[in-house]
Amino acid sequence: MESKIIEILKTNKHKVSLNKLLTYFNALDYSLIKNYLDQLEKNNKITISLENNIYLLDQIYKKGTIKLNPKGFGFINDINKINDEDHFIAGVDLNNSIHQDEVVYILKQEEDNRLKAIVIDLIKRNKVYLIGEINRSFDKRFLDFIPNDKSFDSFRFVIVNKNEFKYEEFNIIKAKIISCKERKIFIRLIRIIGNSKKASDRILAIAEEFDIKTSFDKQTLDNAKQINLSTDKLEKEFLKRQNNSLVNKTIVTIDGIDSKDLDDAICVEKLENNNYKLFVAIADVSYFVRYKTSLDKEALLRGNSTYLANKVIPMLPNILSDDLCSLNPNTKKLVFVCEMEFDNNANMLNKKVYESVIISKARLNYDEVNNYFKTKTWTHDDKTKKMLDIAYELYKKLENLKAKKGTISFDVREPKIILDKNLNVIDIKTKTADQAEKLIEQFMVSCNEAVAELIYQKDLPFLYRNHNKPDEDELINWYKSLKTFGINPKLTNKQVLDPIFINHTLSQIKEQIKDETEVELLNISLLRYMDKAKYGLENIGHFGLASDCYTHFTSPIRRYSDLLVHRYLKQYLITKDLEKTSLENNANYVNKVSNIINDTETKSVECEREVIKACMCEYMLNKVNNTYTATISAVLKFGIFIQLDNLVEGLVHISNMNSDLVYDETNRILIKPDNTYYRMGQKVKVKLINVDIKKRTIDFVLIE
Repeated sequence: MESKIIEILKTNKHKVSLNKLLTYFNALDYSLIKNYLDQLEKNNKITISLENNIYLLDQIYKKGTIKLNPKGFGFINDINKINDEDHFIAGVDLNNSIHQDEVVYILKQEEDNRLKAIVIDLIKRNKVYLIGEINRSFDKRFLDFIPNDKSFDSFRFVIVNKNEFKYEEFNIIKAKIISCKERKIFIRLIRIIGNSKKASDRILAIAEEFDIKTSFDKQTLDNAKQINLSTDKLEKEFLKRQNNSLVNKTIVTIDGIDSKDLDDAICVEKLENNNYKLFVAIADVSYFVRYKTSLDKEALLRGNSTYLANKVIPMLPNILSDDLCSLNPNTKKLVFVCEMEFDNNANMLNKKVYESVIISKARLNYDEVNNYFKTKTWTHDDKTKKMLDIAYELYKKLENLKAKKGTISFDVREPKIILDKNLNVIDIKTKTADQAEKLIEQFMVSCNEAVAELIYQKDLPFLYRNHNKPDEDELINWYKSLKTFGINPKLTNKQVLDPIFINHTLSQIKEQIKDETEVELLNISLLRYMDKAKYGLENIGHFGLASDCYTHFTSPIRRYSDLLVHRYLKQYLITKDLEKTSLENNANYVNKVSNIINDTETKSVECEREVIKACMCEYMLNKVNNTYTATISAVLKFGIFIQLDNLVEGLVHISNMNSDLVYDETNRILIKPDNTYYRMGQKVKVKLINVDIKKRTIDFVLIE
């Protein structure tokens, strides 16, 4: 049947309407034909447009996603592309398509033999809503909608409901795209988010840009309140778990000083045989958030919590995330425990998971634990102090073992935005992970590995956290780029993708390059060559952590992945429900959930990044014409990105530089006429010339 559909398309010049196709199959049920079409589309053999035109994807018709430049032209990313080349598309050839549209297009050869794309049909409009600001027109007579997304700068916007919707200058508004025609986008104003003059509203608007829900509906909140009221039921559950209770253990939480959603608590004991026992107790969110309830559906839609400069947008309502589920001190809490035993060299000997109850003995923060590790100054009880000493012993042994196995370790600073009481940015500092943060991370990694191994050995449907090996050619390019820094790793083909050799190279960088910022930038440049970790049903291992199998178990308050992992662990290991239909349903659900949470994670990361950029712009706004010593963080064809000591980044555009510069793509350098060059890591003097809060861009010029 599928081959017949393809033959029909070929005889109809590779395109046919759905109605016409159906005439070839008079006696067959439409749903049957639709199944075959769906399969062909899934395999990228065909595509179906919004107007139900069916296209054969081959040498004539192609499918891709548009990425527009603010100036009106763009590029199409082909879904079946063999190499990394994107196809140029002129504004006149967009055929009423807009940024992020999925389209059918053809390629046409120009007189200079270059190929250009021409849009033929629209498959899917990915950008349905826009966030923008109401500004006065140049002649001050009208109020115009100006989108935050600069990819839409070349379009005019027509408000179709301007007579019914009350709005005023500086309103931040969510608008729905109705249609596009002749470079005009027709929009319907949906709601006012806030005022662009207010810092907190500007941050909220960025979350809205990424379709991140900033409030909960009534049904979800009511569901959370009902759970909070069921204290009798909770007491019964405490009693049910008393045989596995850990309430007498010296168990503590260690988190950031401002954290409220405390997912994890730890306890480490030294056994008589000198082995170590590590208890990682995780908030038992799956007890409270049951499958298919409104809370569960909302948590899946959000996928994860999002952490902004001034607030957390939680996956679960605050009554759960900050109170009922959170492992707050001196309060009895339901937990799901992973108990692990390690020998004196930190090899894991055994592991088990079980439901339990704890009372956290202290709510510690990273700062005080780091201070204790450095100075041995301690203000809490001796039992906790002794436990931390044992924990530190185990952590250092685990760290050494993981380094030998090839865990890739990056030491990279992060910006910390300092706000005043009105949420205005008053400073930007930097923070790095110290011993306490690394200790917790190491314990959580061990726990996640243990849990993944428990289920992988049983060959049951499960959610894994996978990290692919990087592209070999790309990684070779990274090694080659080190030559401009005087580092020339002696590389064999086997070593390119060897995590141990990568770690050795990172150590070499640290030893040979004295400038810490330069070392950090080379770490970041390697990160860019790495694949993004993703969730999936099939276990392929975690390259960066040198783990054969890995999952996420330790943060169910803020990640749906961990909540799902808890459910399946309970099903497989506690209730032992291994019925065939149930397992098939689990496999299908994992596939569905993976797609959703991979997407929500990406959106949250991008949103958090944009909020930081916005805060940096706000901080730099009153510093125009100031001069700085900066470090080149990236060299591209269109200019150089520079980074200040506080991690504020901006662009020195090529148009503001010497016109005779030549870009060397292999070495990623800009060569000057005298054969010296600009490269990543160099110190330069710059002057701040422009800050655009709306576009979230910062521009500098070099001071020669």
